[in-house]
Order: sequence, then structure tokens, then C-alpha cells
Amino acid sequence: MLSGRQRDILALVEAEGAQYIEALAARYGLTTQTIRRDINALCDLGFARRFHGGVDAPVEARNISINARAALNSAAKQRIARRVASAITPGSTVFMGIGSTVQFVAQALRDHEGLRVVTNNIDVALMLCDAPQIEVHMTGGLLRHNDRDVVGTDTLNFFEKFYASYAIIGAGALDPAKGVLDFSYSEAQTTSTLIANSRTQFLVADVSKWRRNASVRVVPFSKINCLFTDMITDPAASKALTDAGTEVTLCGEDKP
Repeated sequence: MLSGRQRDILALVEAEGAQYIEALAARYGLTTQTIRRDINALCDLGFARRFHGGVDAPVEARNISINARAALNSAAKQRIARRVASAITPGSTVFMGIGSTVQFVAQALRDHEGLRVVTNNIDVALMLCDAPQIEVHMTGGLLRHNDRDVVGTDTLNFFEKFYASYAIIGAGALDPAKGVLDFSYSEAQTTSTLIANSRTQFLVADVSKWRRNASVRVVPFSKINCLFTDMITDPAASKALTDAGTEVTLCGEDKP
């Protein structure tokens, strides 16, 4: 289990790149030895890598920018978003997490009445600015410029103040054996917190997520109530979801 400071150091690395021991010691008012122990723990777990005088992200696949992700399979994501929105009942409290498909869901929710939305996703908050009937709570946290969201201990603590009717979550990748995966510990921690503090979990992910590589485990499929997706082409994926008891809603082409 990581400490709050260790989570914050990871969030800094993800948001700003390499961090230096002397600067981290000054930031937290601690000795360099204490910071080195934090960094050693993070590196031993595979969440970071050491270099002389500092720490950086591990050498592995990284997600592309949020703007690029939003442009990929956008028609499928819009269909997924409409189906998710139709399943959200008025007056609900809704967690909305990280990801471009979650942003499309926010767009589809703008005409709903009496929702309370809690999010760390900046694009979700902006999308709902012209929906005054929706109460929006934006978490604090460390800004990740490339992802247009905030992460870290403050983010997790804010979400834990609520218990939501629904959690709408994305994923970096999906795997039949490993379940929901993401690209960083901060992303995985955020999604896990949304799941733990909600009654119903909606995973929104297009078919391309089964072909992507991400290395941080989030949750098994058994922790997800329903997957909203455009299609499933892999029999192993279908079997994994069935065995986990996860409902699948296929959001194919709209009928004329």
C-alpha cells in the first residue's frame, strides 16, 4: 500500500516528468534519505525507475494525448455514450473518471435533470458548464496536461466524500485474463476509488481496448456491473466477461 506522499510523487512524475531528489525533499520539507526510501519503494514495485539524483516513469507503453484519443473511433464512442446516458436515472449521483469516452458520456448527459456529477476530468466539467440543472463537483489534485485531468491524494480523498449511484469509468486496455488495465498507478488508483465508492459500475470502452497494452492492473471484470462497447470480436473476451458476471451492452450502428 502506497503512502499519500508516494502517490503524490507518482502523480508528479506522470504530470511533469522526471523529478529530482533534492527538489522533492524541499517540496515536502523532508530529508533526502526519506525521499530516497519513497523512491526505492516505488521502483521496487515497478511504478517508477531510478536515475542518478532522481526518479522518472518506467520505460513502457504510454497513452496518447486525450485529444488524439477523442478522435479515435469517435462514432463508436458517441453511440456508447448515448446508451450509457439512457441508463442513468434522473436525480442520481454520478462519478465520471478519466478517459475520452467518459467525455462523450458527459456530452450525452447534458439534458438530464437533477444529476450530481463528481469528476476529476476537466473536459467533463467543461462539457457540463452549459447544463445548469446538473450539479458539478470538480476534485482537486495535480493537473496532467496531456490528459486534461487531475490525479493524486487530494483527488482520491475528494471522491471518497461521496457514494455514487453510478461510476462511469474508462480503461487504458482490457485483457481477458487480467481484466481492466491502465497506463499508470494514479489512473488505476482513481478508477479503483470510483468503483469502491459507487453502487453500479459502467465501464465504457470501444473494441480497440482489447488490442492495447497497459501494465497496471485496475480491477477484474467481476467488479464491473456492465461493459458498454461497440463490439466484441474475441471469444476469449466474451467468455471472460460471462464468467465474471459482467453484463455487456453492445452499441452497434444506430438503426434508421
